[in-house]
Amino acid sequence: MGTNINVTLPDLIANYLKKKSKEEYLPISAIARKYIAKEVTEELIIDYHRKGYSISKISEKIDVPVARVMDVLSRLNEESEIDKELDEIEAGSLS
Repeated sequence: MGTNINVTLPDLIANYLKKKSKEEYLPISAIARKYIAKEVTEELIIDYHRKGYSISKISEKIDVPVARVMDVLSRLNEESEIDKELDEIEAGSLS
């Protein structure tokens, strides 16, 4: 089944979840689970990738489609490129 975990959220996040709950006609708990599961899945994909797992092995271990793994990793590479560019710009402005 699962484990119950009680958390206290900042008002901004709680209000957003309430709004999404009304929009999607789902309980707040279902909305929160959806967002938490999405974020944790992405973190697991990144973690396994950094450990050297193949895309297919990551897909198998986390039980998500290969396309999902590839999507997360492509966004990770895009973010890495942006970070590199920002670092270069910052280094150039400090010189």
